[in-house]
Amino acid sequence: QGKKKEEMDKLIEEAERQAWLHIVRMEKEKADKEHAEWLAQERERKATIKRVKEMLELAFDGELADMQEIMKEAKKQWTTKDPELHPISLARKTQELLDCMDSNDNTPLSEAAAGGAAEVIEWLAGEGGNLNTIGRYGRTPLYRAAFGGHVAAVQILLQCGGDPRIRADDGADPAVIATNPTIKEILAEWDVTDTERLLENLQLEREKRASAQADYVKMKCDALEDKRTIAEEVYKTYEKQMIRAHQELNKRITEHDECVAEGNIHVEVTLQCVHDAEDLATTLKIKVEDSRKEMQMLRLQLREEKKLEATEQVGVTVSVRELEDVLIRDVGNKIEEDGRWPLLIDETGQLSIFVRYSDTNYLNALNPTNMEPERIRIALLGAVRYGKPLVVDLMGVDMFHIVKERFDEIKPDLMDCVLDKTLFTEEKYNQITKPEDGPEYEEKMFWGRKDHFKFWIMTSSEPEPALLEKFYVIRVKPAPPKK
Repeated sequence: QGKKKEEMDKLIEEAERQAWLHIVRMEKEKADKEHAEWLAQERERKATIKRVKEMLELAFDGELADMQEIMKEAKKQWTTKDPELHPISLARKTQELLDCMDSNDNTPLSEAAAGGAAEVIEWLAGEGGNLNTIGRYGRTPLYRAAFGGHVAAVQILLQCGGDPRIRADDGADPAVIATNPTIKEILAEWDVTDTERLLENLQLEREKRASAQADYVKMKCDALEDKRTIAEEVYKTYEKQMIRAHQELNKRITEHDECVAEGNIHVEVTLQCVHDAEDLATTLKIKVEDSRKEMQMLRLQLREEKKLEATEQVGVTVSVRELEDVLIRDVGNKIEEDGRWPLLIDETGQLSIFVRYSDTNYLNALNPTNMEPERIRIALLGAVRYGKPLVVDLMGVDMFHIVKERFDEIKPDLMDCVLDKTLFTEEKYNQITKPEDGPEYEEKMFWGRKDHFKFWIMTSSEPEPALLEKFYVIRVKPAPPKK
């Protein structure tokens, strides 16, 4: 008997070791992939910063050949990275480099004007550079060229479409601030109808390019929308599989616990079943995360194609240590004034510990037992009756819709009643109680504590925008290291 137990212990130990190694391998592969992606993005970001800095400096110094070489090299890199890069996308990237700006909103063309680099101005204008950008203090390239006394630069700017009527923040136009008599004469004699004609032609050319670009963007956005639809279907498929895998895991854990309690000598079999279910749940969780990232990347590409600004991150940011004041005490009454229940987005991995030690009724959305309607009903009644938070942990999975379905099985639109706080009416509260609940859950017993009831949703991944709108978002981030 002792020998058999020793063999069983070895089997269990080996099974646990293999399961752990498998999880470590998968996590390492995931981390290596993310690190490689980050390195590539960081290299591209630094290359872009360096390229912009060089373009601005070379423009001021009049180094036309070097600027042309940078542009040539940039185009080569863009097409090498994406061999299928459409000419319109290439033209847009080229335009962005031509009109790149420094911290004072000065472009290469403006820097060339300030440095008196007429050849550079002519080349940039010919390539489609914006002649009338507004830089620091409202100064245009023509203003800067006139201020610097650069005759040739002023002449080429006027001939290409530089507008002498634009005034800087101080109210002065190029003619006013010009100190060189020749420049003053050129500006005084310049016929602004020529400027209007040039600007009109430039506008027609811009509209032509914009129309072609709009057609291309629509075509590309339609293709991206199709890809995003497919990615969402893949994500939802993996999500359903993961939920089933977690249900199976909980079932196997229960079976194993029962075998251990009964003293069954074949517990290594049930333990292996637990490990197999654990591996499958972990694998599917990674697939869910990867497919979610794919959706987010496609959304980002759509945003970039449509030239939409990235949405500012919604919510307040706190550390775990600050949750006591922000979440429990609501110092400043921010949550109360907002009127919505909190949605906690955990980026620390420590939030579940805080929640469990805060006297809450906690429901794990991935645990099928926790999501049984009767279990939810009792947890909700208990939270109302004893004035404590009811917490639903989505476990990083986009499954609020499933949680809502479980709530609504208790009473139609129950989740909506919780969210809009209309549950605390006599009629609606009585609809979720049962005679067998006993006297402690009678209506008269909960009135004194109902104001202390709270409802929190928590998750470890970025929720969909529609869910963010329903809640007061609190992002729990790691506290900065102490100095």
